[in-house]
Amino acid sequence: MKSVRGLINPDVLFLGAITVLVVYLTLIPIGVMILGSFQSGLPGSWTPVTFENYVRAFSSPALYSAILNALIYSIGAGVISFILGTYLAWLTERTDIPFKGFIYSSVLTAMMIPGVLFTISWILLLAPKAGLINVWLMQLLGLAHPPFDPYGMAGMIFVSGIDDFYTPFLFMAAAFRSMDPALEEASVTSGAGTVRTFFSITLRLMLPAALAVSLLIFIRGIEDFEVPALLGIPAGIYVLSTEIYLSVRRPPTDFNLAATISMFYLLVALGGLYLYFKSTRITERFAVITGKGFQPRIIHLGRWRLPAMISALLLIAVTVYLPLAILAWTSLLPWYAPPSWEMVQAVTLKNFRWLVNDDLILSALKNNFIVGLSAAVLATLSGAVISWIVIRTQIPGRRVLDGLAFSATGYPSMVLGLALIWFYLTVPIPVYGTLWILVIAYVTKRLPSSTRICSAVMVQIRSELEEASEICGASFLRTFRHVIVPLLMPGLFVSFVSTLTITFKALSLPVLLGHSGTELIPLLMFDLFESGRYSEVAALGCVTIAIITVLTLAFRRLSQRFGLSSPVG
Repeated sequence: MKSVRGLINPDVLFLGAITVLVVYLTLIPIGVMILGSFQSGLPGSWTPVTFENYVRAFSSPALYSAILNALIYSIGAGVISFILGTYLAWLTERTDIPFKGFIYSSVLTAMMIPGVLFTISWILLLAPKAGLINVWLMQLLGLAHPPFDPYGMAGMIFVSGIDDFYTPFLFMAAAFRSMDPALEEASVTSGAGTVRTFFSITLRLMLPAALAVSLLIFIRGIEDFEVPALLGIPAGIYVLSTEIYLSVRRPPTDFNLAATISMFYLLVALGGLYLYFKSTRITERFAVITGKGFQPRIIHLGRWRLPAMISALLLIAVTVYLPLAILAWTSLLPWYAPPSWEMVQAVTLKNFRWLVNDDLILSALKNNFIVGLSAAVLATLSGAVISWIVIRTQIPGRRVLDGLAFSATGYPSMVLGLALIWFYLTVPIPVYGTLWILVIAYVTKRLPSSTRICSAVMVQIRSELEEASEICGASFLRTFRHVIVPLLMPGLFVSFVSTLTITFKALSLPVLLGHSGTELIPLLMFDLFESGRYSEVAALGCVTIAIITVLTLAFRRLSQRFGLSSPVG
């Protein structure tokens, strides 16, 4: 009887219940999809195991082309975004250029622009026949043919590269800010100039962090869908994400081949993630951050100060404000056209009136808040519970739980979406075709980051507070509610807001899982653009950016109230 009581220990049961939930979210759908890659029938109809799908994939040049295109695209876009972001970070953190506050605000503004909307804006700028830049250059230089064409690999790399510059900026700015300047000062004191010090000392110290950031950008590029879909598919250039999309969404539907492609997609993403973890360990070994306070060494640019400032402001203008300007201009027109006196006279607010009166738009907006709020609450609470179990308890198996929760980091959104389709078309759970499948998708995708955010706050909370609550007779649930949750509030806010805003930005999940009646705003923008309704999608985009901005500003106000130092989620 004593052994039986041991088996039903409440802690073990609690860990088991949470583990079952995490396995249900992260492993079972992927497992069902993997089994589907060895099936010849549709999801839900089990057939004998076959290798036919793998034979088709290996024998087709399309798979090899998609893998090669994905690698070229990810590496090329990563190089551009890394150079631009690192350059801006170095200027703002290590030099005396003015307008640093404006640059930081502009970077935060760039983070609020959904990827699908950013891509659409550059199509409006660079479209061969009607793109603003092409039209103006042809008129100014008397060219017979447009100088730029965004459709193709070069356009994909360019647009994605300037879209994601804020990621390396934020990471490298933090690295530049926290680096001990003692070695640089010693180099300068020894007679080395600024240039020699930069290449001999600064660059070497930043290499580990640069490697980690580069791999993170590579992983994001491998996962990207918006740019390859809008600029690659029209040019006949396909990557892994668009191959899955076309296999599922365009006739003839081939779920089995999509599952097979997802296997290769998953291996590439997990390989990049493995290298990222290896690089972060290297970064930790080479860390030069000390416990003493210091200010970064500021380089006085002298006569180069003005050119550096102009280059930074020009870069911000091109990557942030030019796309916003073309969206704002297009949203005020009855149809898209480059600026002219005739079009100025045609400016109208009918597109915004249409947004208010269109039932589909209002339904998508409602769906977004339902999915976003539900996913934000569930992902945040799940992350808080998991982080508490891992950090605060000694329950055997808690590290396995942490690994399971973090495993979704390696799942590209298209792979996760396809896995959920396979799973919920196979099991008798009425979730497919509803908003709940989107909620589950976002909870799964955001669970790793939510757990890590809450864990970072949890390790700073003294365990004596929880012990005192328990000594006073409070149950675990009461302690968790009245002690742990209030102390975790900064991390909970970060997780909540970041999950909510991502539902207004990300396209990969809703483009596979969205159906009639369950559309989200990103999918609606994608469909409107595909239908040629440029003015309407621009108006919807402006409203979406405004919503994301309001959510971010509200979070910053709340973060100040709860003592959270950084507004970036």
